[in-house]
Amino acid sequence: MRIDQLCSFRNDTERDRILSGLRWMGLFSNEPVKVKATPLDTLCGRLKQMMSFEPGEQDLVMLQHTFVVEWEEGHTETFTSTLALKGDPKGYSAMSKSVGVTCGVATQLLLDKHAGFTDPGLLAPYVPEICTPIRVLIEKEGIMMVDKKVSSG
Repeated sequence: MRIDQLCSFRNDTERDRILSGLRWMGLFSNEPVKVKATPLDTLCGRLKQMMSFEPGEQDLVMLQHTFVVEWEEGHTETFTSTLALKGDPKGYSAMSKSVGVTCGVATQLLLDKHAGFTDPGLLAPYVPEICTPIRVLIEKEGIMMVDKKVSSG
């Protein structure tokens, strides 16, 4: 298969999982597709056709970060920080809520000239002055990470 010439996989399980997803999207199909301006637009059109919600359906956003901390004393601990957010079948999807509320909160903080948002230029939420006020406000909207220690060694 040509994909094996173009890509490398850690193992057969990873290869099978990824190829299964690509097959599900129809990327290996002979079925004609409506070609759009760019390959990405074409793929998005296909996914929109396949993945649009039916009445009463809802989405689920899952995000997990895993951190392994190596302490100076020589031991390690592993922590996870997990977001699980369900969409509302009669309201907003979890994806639109997680993106839209976060963007709206950041925009409001900018408009209000909040201390972390007054520097000129492009700002990224990597410093506490920016990420903390966003986090506090989106948590009030039910969008939050749950932190957990999962192992100690």
